[in-house]
Amino acid sequence: MNEAIPYDQRCHRTESGVAVIWPFLNVQRSRGELELFLDTNALTRSQWLSELSEDLLRYCVVNPWMAIQEQWFSNSCFRNDPESRINGWIENLAQYGVKFRPGYASDQVQLLIKNERALRRQFSSIVPFVAIMKCLLSQKMPVDESLARLKEMGQSDIPRFTGVIALTALGVSLKKQQAFKWERDPKPAYSYLSSFLDFQPAGKDESDYMNVSYLRNRAGDLNTWLALPVLRQLGYSIGSHSALATGDKALHRLIFRAIPPVMMPTGATSFSVAPNELSQETFERVVGVARSLQAREISTLDEQLARMKTVFNLARTWTNDQRERDALDEMLSEWWLPGHGMEIKPL
Repeated sequence: MNEAIPYDQRCHRTESGVAVIWPFLNVQRSRGELELFLDTNALTRSQWLSELSEDLLRYCVVNPWMAIQEQWFSNSCFRNDPESRINGWIENLAQYGVKFRPGYASDQVQLLIKNERALRRQFSSIVPFVAIMKCLLSQKMPVDESLARLKEMGQSDIPRFTGVIALTALGVSLKKQQAFKWERDPKPAYSYLSSFLDFQPAGKDESDYMNVSYLRNRAGDLNTWLALPVLRQLGYSIGSHSALATGDKALHRLIFRAIPPVMMPTGATSFSVAPNELSQETFERVVGVARSLQAREISTLDEQLARMKTVFNLARTWTNDQRERDALDEMLSEWWLPGHGMEIKPL
């Protein structure tokens, strides 16, 4: 791996609360054309663009696909009239000089419709890991015992979502060090993850337990973190000319800082624990869990199916709430299984 880039060189925070992140730990920012991916917060609160330098905006190509996809899956009002909603966002972005080709909104809607099942499968793949993270961090258990459970789970024949498992290990470690915070950061590091995992029954169709809306919403947020490495593995050109704008504090204050993706010389991507960002004890604990995961060759469709069923079943065993088990069953049967084996196709 190339030299790790300090986070203050990879993250630019605006006064409006949106942060622009160059996500890869070992990839330097470069001058020239920049593809800037937006999450829903960045797309719907576009005033932050006025705080970027003219030099950055001049060569910036804005890509709101992540936000559009998340809205398609979570917002029924958006699904009722997606093209006009996208056009409304485009009009807001235009006041900051952001341009889109004619027919952009219509094309995005057609992509969503054409790839609905494949996108739902991709979107829901981390749902069981979200449930496991929530359950583990809600339990009163010694750190070493919690990490041992994670390592034991990692030895099961399940998908290797190393980044999410490492994030869970980080949460376990920080829960016991709740006073830890980074220099110039207003809040303790653990508070960002704790708030992220809290139930929000006042909005977003959530309740006081892990229902489908909760699992979908948290998976959507974490997919923002996972998206660029996934796109790179699908053959999309990602590198020093790619950045991401997000208003989610858990993402830009904690997750991208501590568990960033890295780019290999071959162009392959993976996740890492950022050196010099955590205490040595926490760093070693998280790395220990990540390294305990056994590497795998490319799996067959049958192996993928078996492993996904296994991890959903594991997630069910981590909760005693039948409502949460039912929600996990629904995410597997109605979100993941219909898209199994399907590839995302262009227009």
